[in-house]
Amino acid sequence: MATHLIPKAASGEPINVRRALSLKITVAARQMHKSFDQSVAAIGVTRSQWTLIAVISRRPGVTQREVAEILEMSEASVGRLIDRLCSDGMLVRQPKEDDRRAYCVHLTDAAATLLDKISGVAMIHEQAIFAGFEAEDIARFETYLDRITTNIAAMR
Repeated sequence: MATHLIPKAASGEPINVRRALSLKITVAARQMHKSFDQSVAAIGVTRSQWTLIAVISRRPGVTQREVAEILEMSEASVGRLIDRLCSDGMLVRQPKEDDRRAYCVHLTDAAATLLDKISGVAMIHEQAIFAGFEAEDIARFETYLDRITTNIAAMR
């Protein structure tokens, strides 16, 4: 690699390119979350709510414990959020057939309507975020992110 292409700090010291890229990914993810959260707040939804609804839409009948694992939250926090969304008419709990102690969580029609609105907001964000990207760029980027995700999982 040509030395003039190595990024330098203000002090003239070389910057670790991998660390700089890691920070960019982290910052981009935060910016995406913040922007999306602000947009869905306009339709009355918080990040905790939309992420929970998204998980349940992809995994109907999931248990509270499974949701907690997926969202990397405590079971108690997820339980309170599910309680709130049940009382708001967005979710219903149903007994799990093979485990009398557990309940499966499902979306209601009201949540499905809300999910359609959330999906519309997501589509607008995705179009803006990936503006100027060709299909090949996105496919290559997905491959890189998959590799990073695999590498992170291997570290655990």
